[in-house]
Amino acid sequence: MNVTGAVIRLAAAEVLSLFINMTFAGSGSAFIRLICLICTVLILVSVIADFSVRAAGSDAKSGGSIRYRQLIYSAAAVTALPLASWIILFVSANCGAFEFYGAHKLLNAPFLHFYNFIEPSASAAALSSGELAVMLLPVFVPAAVLAAVYTASFGKNTEVRG
Repeated sequence: MNVTGAVIRLAAAEVLSLFINMTFAGSGSAFIRLICLICTVLILVSVIADFSVRAAGSDAKSGGSIRYRQLIYSAAAVTALPLASWIILFVSANCGAFEFYGAHKLLNAPFLHFYNFIEPSASAAALSSGELAVMLLPVFVPAAVLAAVYTASFGKNTEVRG
């Protein structure tokens, strides 16, 4: 498992998701936004899962056991930016000194429409404590996918290609 590779894959999923979100940004239809949300979350899950399967396959081929330390570091790395973004959003919503909600949505592109469904306003001040708590859940999705798929794939008959 490679920490840098995990972060690069997360960044790639963010860029792809941002592209999809910006492509459909003009649509006011809740149905289109829901489809866009499903697609962007699936992009994130697919990219992270692909990385995890490849890492598990190459680690298994090297004859070692599951590399828990690297897995923990990689999971922490893919959680760090979304968690930092959420902490800044929490501070922004509670102190009102600066506005961070729009930036938080862009930094967490796979969940942009999820955040819009929770609070369509562009102001962090409009966020309630409950909404902020629900917005914390997507922070852990990349790490959960990474850990679950890596652990499930390790030692299986996975083929590492190109």
